Amino acid sequence: MKKVLIIPGNTFVSRNYFSSPMIENLKRISVKDNIKIIVAEIESNPVPNETFDKLKEIFEDDYNVQFVKLIKNPESFIERLIWYLKNSFLHKALTYRFNEINNFITQKRFKDITNTQIKKDDKKYLWDSDIWPKYFGFPFPKSKLIFKILYSLFSSTLFSKNKIIDENLKNLKPDLVILGDIQNSVSFSYFKLCKKYKIKICGNVRTWDHLTKNGPVINGLDEYWVWNPIMKEELIKFHKINIDKIYEVGSPQFDYYLNNKEANKDLVEYFKVKNPEDEFSLKNDSSILFFATNRPHRGIGEESIIHHICENIALGAYPDKDITIILRSHPYDNTFEKRFEEFKKYPFVRLFSSPPLTNFIPSEFREDMIKVNLLLERTKLVICGQSTFAIDSACTDTPIINISFEGDVKVDEKLSVKNRYNVDHYQKLLSFNGTKIADSFKSLDEMIIEYLKDPTIDRQGRNLINKNFAGFSEKPSSERITERILLNLMVATGGFEPPT
Repeated sequence: MKKVLIIPGNTFVSRNYFSSPMIENLKRISVKDNIKIIVAEIESNPVPNETFDKLKEIFEDDYNVQFVKLIKNPESFIERLIWYLKNSFLHKALTYRFNEINNFITQKRFKDITNTQIKKDDKKYLWDSDIWPKYFGFPFPKSKLIFKILYSLFSSTLFSKNKIIDENLKNLKPDLVILGDIQNSVSFSYFKLCKKYKIKICGNVRTWDHLTKNGPVINGLDEYWVWNPIMKEELIKFHKINIDKIYEVGSPQFDYYLNNKEANKDLVEYFKVKNPEDEFSLKNDSSILFFATNRPHRGIGEESIIHHICENIALGAYPDKDITIILRSHPYDNTFEKRFEEFKKYPFVRLFSSPPLTNFIPSEFREDMIKVNLLLERTKLVICGQSTFAIDSACTDTPIINISFEGDVKVDEKLSVKNRYNVDHYQKLLSFNGTKIADSFKSLDEMIIEYLKDPTIDRQGRNLINKNFAGFSEKPSSERITERILLNLMVATGGFEPPT
């Protein structure tokens, strides 16, 4: 029996793979092609035993997928020391230097924030990734020679040793390993050990913003999988990966947007998804505004912005007189219900809580994906901060307004919402002119009115975002990834040689 081992890397990749049509494809090939599918947890680090046991039951009983543990926390002093040096210094130093060498906009923003004396009241708006101490780049941060030395040390056998991974690879004997995140430090250990045992290994770039901020990818994979042509270009230009090894496979999270209305109806019935029109009491003639909220330290001042929009709706300031506004939570925001509870007083406001990523259950995220798809098809306008949700909106040709101010909250300019658009991946998205940027209450109102009057404005730009970021093609992403798995398995097991 051929074996495929998938190491998702984190819950973001797990959601994309196991809450999308991809999971059905894995089940299908496990039965039809007699392939053993093995999934190694849902994080690069160990998950709690209770979570592991629950997911093991779901994967093995429902999807014919073996669910295993492949890593545990280091035990001895030497192991802990090596783990600490690898993750807390070497990996961060490599990321800092890689970003410096390539002059990424994102890196300049990090350095600006690091060099700013942040007021005590503003520190609550700092992200974990905002502060990058200069010693990570000391000395000569742009030195390619020092970078190469650090990369060789980081990816060496010494820093790639892991008894648990080693023993499990020997016991499981996979023919193909798929890495869900090829910039994660633990993935370098998987790679080194796979090469030791001559196991074919493919790697997925976790998401669209990582190639210009998360440091170097693993060199030497058999294949590299990306969402879209822009990521392919970034892998070639910045990471020096051979074009012949890169495949655009899209992202399964966008597959539901390819469905027609009949297929969506079948999905809702098959998976027993509560129709969002009934769940949120949506009238057929109501215009929907979809506000994708963020975590408090990222969506600064969202409460005051939403309050402004709600008051305008109540006063009839917008052209559509029957408007429903749906407030959607960020999957990592555990403050959503508390922060936006006050808006329930408006009869036209609905709160839409997404499943928390801290408690991953595949079926809940699938239901969430389907609901978002159905709602976006009916939505007249999406409002969000710097977010992947702009890509989702473009998939359904829904007008997008990006928030670029903090409402009535005052904050240091370096930590401002506006400054957070100074990142490479989002600057590229904005360059397609498929979304408008609101930097004040006045401009926000003008844009809402403009889009409600004519939702075809910026359609060409949205189509470009769809094509260049969602990576749409004739085949769904789940099908393209499945094809790559089957082809690589055939090559790995001597079925045939790949074409030159």
